[in-house]
Amino acid sequence: MKITHVISDTNVGGAGVLLTSILGNLGEDFEFEAILPKNSKLSSLIPKNIRLTELNVSGDKSFSAADVKTFYNYFKLNTPDIIHTHASLSARLGAKLAGVKTALSTRHCAKVSDRIIKQGPLKRMIYSLSTDITVSTADFATQNLIKEGVPCSRIITIKNGSADVSRLIENSSFSTHRELGIPENKKIVGSCARLEKIKGQDVLLRAVPRVLKEYKDVHFVFVGTGSLADEYKRLSASLGIENFVTFLGYTDKPWLYQKDFYINVNSSRGTETSCLSTSECMALSIPTVASDFGGNTEMIKHGENGYIFPSDNPFELSELIIKLLKDENIRENFARSAREYYDKFFSAQRMAEDYKRLYRSLEFAKSQNV
Repeated sequence: MKITHVISDTNVGGAGVLLTSILGNLGEDFEFEAILPKNSKLSSLIPKNIRLTELNVSGDKSFSAADVKTFYNYFKLNTPDIIHTHASLSARLGAKLAGVKTALSTRHCAKVSDRIIKQGPLKRMIYSLSTDITVSTADFATQNLIKEGVPCSRIITIKNGSADVSRLIENSSFSTHRELGIPENKKIVGSCARLEKIKGQDVLLRAVPRVLKEYKDVHFVFVGTGSLADEYKRLSASLGIENFVTFLGYTDKPWLYQKDFYINVNSSRGTETSCLSTSECMALSIPTVASDFGGNTEMIKHGENGYIFPSDNPFELSELIIKLLKDENIRENFARSAREYYDKFFSAQRMAEDYKRLYRSLEFAKSQNV
């Protein structure tokens, strides 16, 4: 069975990392192809055994009439059994027009409930023509889809799973403290996400002054880059905390830094489903303090493997960070539980098995002409 994945991203984000994980864990079970826009930074991450095609289509854009034609022409000559897209309506429409029988789409984000717009007649028609199954990456996102009007029969929930990054750091002598010039006695509170408003790093920055009043031996590391990088650096300076904060920027090996986190923070105020950086930290036995947005509460169980704080509330976030910094016993219990949750629910192997069952069920349905 030939399965073609299409993603419109030109930069490396959660959807792209998830895609590479699927391809890497199922590449021997199916004949995969990955289609990216030309010059996408994801191209270097696609496993070498996977066929990679780069098309002259719009990057970071789900729909373009011109792109529909480009995909149509491509799939007329290269017809897969299944097309599986990640934010590319153009690809699904082009594929369906070219005769591809089965089209999947993954919903990688979640929306605030009061901002959900129910599908009108035109959107329902487009969805019906272009999409057979939508894969949701969190129960919260599934509820979003239902509220939008997507039929339950066309939704399947498969939560994201990440690679066991603890294996990638075995025998590694890399030290975040040494690399970034952070004193060894400082405990690192880290955040790994794009520097964008929806990720809420400003909430963490505003929590820092109160943490420092209670606990001095701490340093905050932000892994990732984005359009707000300069703005957040200015905010750090205005809060007088610039000497306690490091903005690392982008790295293709975030786990090297994550392994030295004492606490992981996910301060998202939007889009979060099953966050890969959170599951990577769980694999490293690092507890997370996460906002209560979206799928975060499906990953972090308050008081079991981490803490949940009200989104956009820096005071509550600071309280929970201080609590973990001061109580080693609580942190150790959360660390053990985090790894247990990863093994049971959020590993790449678990996710791969779920996708394998989905693809096989579609193969069986096709063989039965269902």
